[in-house]
Amino acid sequence: MTASIGPDTPTGGDMEPVLTPYSRRLLAAVTASTFFEGFDQGILSVVAPYVARDFGLGPDGLGLMLALIGVGAVLALAITVQADRYGRRRLLLFTVAGYGIGTGLTALAQGPVDFVLLQLVTRMFLFAEIALAIVVVAEEVPAGRRGFALSLLLAAQLAGGSIAAFALGPLVAAGYGWRAMYALGLLPLVLVVALRVGIRETARFSALGAARAGARTHWAPMAVWRAPHRRPLVLCVLLFGLIGALVSTFPSFYAYFLVHERGFAPAEVSTTFGTALLMGIPAIPLSGWLLDRWGRRTVGVAGPLLGAAGLLIAFNAGGSQAAVTLAGMLGVFIGTSILPVQLVYVPELFPTPMRAIAAGWISNGAGRALVIAAPALTGALAAWFGSVGIAASTMALCGVAAAALVYVAMPETKDRALD
Repeated sequence: MTASIGPDTPTGGDMEPVLTPYSRRLLAAVTASTFFEGFDQGILSVVAPYVARDFGLGPDGLGLMLALIGVGAVLALAITVQADRYGRRRLLLFTVAGYGIGTGLTALAQGPVDFVLLQLVTRMFLFAEIALAIVVVAEEVPAGRRGFALSLLLAAQLAGGSIAAFALGPLVAAGYGWRAMYALGLLPLVLVVALRVGIRETARFSALGAARAGARTHWAPMAVWRAPHRRPLVLCVLLFGLIGALVSTFPSFYAYFLVHERGFAPAEVSTTFGTALLMGIPAIPLSGWLLDRWGRRTVGVAGPLLGAAGLLIAFNAGGSQAAVTLAGMLGVFIGTSILPVQLVYVPELFPTPMRAIAAGWISNGAGRALVIAAPALTGALAAWFGSVGIAASTMALCGVAAAALVYVAMPETKDRALD
């Protein structure tokens, strides 16, 4: 496996012991774009039961709708892989504008078909944005801070989802309904202006472009599937798919669980869902910090097991709203510790000329298959068991499988410099 990684020698920003002023501004700007990405993505999670009600869908119909929308993440591959050809900055700006427009247009959906189509296209831009953000941050921060920096992206994404959850109650109480949530999704368009000013092309891609200027090269998005990169790519695809299937269960069905199995009103759903998501904001950077201190393998084994435990806790709580909310908070806090694990390996196992291509195949292509199938599988299990809680608990097995994969096959890449 080591032979497939490339030389482990410091280059560029890896020599810097601390974040530079520019890398801090970059991290702030990219984190802001990822916050709005999380907000736009979080809207669907919290309004899902009300969209299903208005469109006459049961849990199996909702699961199928969510799975179809998830296909947009696969389409994101067509955008992500272009970043190794045209640059990271240009594509990042394009994706932020795309998901802002798509989210706003979703407010006009009149039925399940156009709702799915609009959200599918929006998801294409959403998931391309997070994949590109990971590449940009990984290439511009020191190796010793990479895990923590990437975890900040995820924390911002979760914070955006939490704000979306808290917005539901007031908007419903004011009589605006779930469509107003999507209208708010137009806000990221303002961010594009700031990103144009604050972000420059990554130093690694600029150096690569200079090297290519005098050489005859060709763009080969399938080259990453050949040796020596095939093995790390397959491992990262499996790890991303298992973790994604586990983690996607909570936002896909937690609101539905609260409405249909705990009898919560919209205001209660908003408070419980939003408060639970808040717990992930400190948990994710803590996990990223531990990745840089304890290493990838230690956290990579413990994180998925905690994620499985968190899912079991959140979907099996009963009693008062306070008890259910507390369980959701605990479930999210220990469950979100899994998230940085699936991202940190991606930039560290592949060289600069194909880093974005690899990230695309992992997070938007082959690795997305299990994530797309997860809502449909959970919905089918819920219809079979007669309980979303039991179905979601079954998905916890994905965390056990992910932990086993890291223990058996994944390398330790702590402090590895990017080539």
